[in-house]
Amino acid sequence: MKFAIIRSEVSYTKGGAERYAANLCRELCELGHEVHVLAEIFEPDVHPDLIHHPVKVNRTSSSWRNLSFHENAQAIAATLGADQVIALSRSYPSDAFRVSDPLHSFWMELRYPGKFHRFLQSLNPRHRTILKMECEILNPENTRMIVTNSQLSKDLIARLYRYPAERIHVIYNGVDFEQFTPDIGLREGDSLELLFVGQDFKRKGLAPTIKALADVRQAGHDCTLRVIGRDNPTSYQKLARSLQVEPFITFEGPTREIQKAYRQADLLVFPSLYDPFANVVLEALACGLPALTTSTHGSSEVVDEGKNGYLIEGATDHQASDLAARIITFCELTPEARRDMRISARTAAEGYPVSENTRTFIEKLCH
Repeated sequence: MKFAIIRSEVSYTKGGAERYAANLCRELCELGHEVHVLAEIFEPDVHPDLIHHPVKVNRTSSSWRNLSFHENAQAIAATLGADQVIALSRSYPSDAFRVSDPLHSFWMELRYPGKFHRFLQSLNPRHRTILKMECEILNPENTRMIVTNSQLSKDLIARLYRYPAERIHVIYNGVDFEQFTPDIGLREGDSLELLFVGQDFKRKGLAPTIKALADVRQAGHDCTLRVIGRDNPTSYQKLARSLQVEPFITFEGPTREIQKAYRQADLLVFPSLYDPFANVVLEALACGLPALTTSTHGSSEVVDEGKNGYLIEGATDHQASDLAARIITFCELTPEARRDMRISARTAAEGYPVSENTRTFIEKLCH
């Protein structure tokens, strides 16, 4: 079968959605399909049989960036004669659109809770463009099938749009167990390392994480925080300095070997305000790393409170204090109890192999 995959970036180095795209393309090639990748940024080492079609993007503004990628990708797709067009970025029409990025209409509700403020923001060219594209994508005439990676996203689409529920399929993310392997054992030393991984520090919740670290240290627990991801750290370094925890935080930028960071840490702290299903949680669990995340994050559906991680309510004013309380609970566990959590984390992740994700995706697509 001939597939056209639309995704702005296909990469193992940037973020979860980009790695998902890389994994899907690789698995389709391994199954013997002809796979064309329509992307602006593409890592050629994903699979030797992938055929990359560069998509030009107008970066004059955010609006033009989103719109130009969509229009130019569709122009290329129209020439390929693909059996199936799969959109992993905002684009239409397609045979299947996978909700990889946050639903913008729901993000606007969280970001701008007041109706009048939200209305004013909706006039912003960037928001207006993305909201219009989202409406077109979730028009049943433009997209034959929707794939979500969490029940959260399916429920939100049902609330916000008129898309037939029977054409929305929840297929949880998969994880590569050869790449993400655990190092389970008793950790040495008294200090515990918290790990934060994300590209959008604001939405992923770095500020409340830093505030929680200050509270945890104030309570007498020896914790450090390692921050990995591509974003401007300046304001967060300033926050850490004001809370007197700057010496206990390292900002490292992106890495190609995120699995090593998962294995070296004691607890993933990922208090996202909203995410459909960030891969970092599932990858962390696969490496035997317990995860602390939020109810407004689709990955919360694979976290079992107190067994392989912790859950707090998302997008609340007391988020930092809730985070601190869960981290303190973790700090007060015995080393043996923390080891048991690492074992439970790996066991939970083993229910989500990447090959199963691809198989189910194709099964639904061709049904």
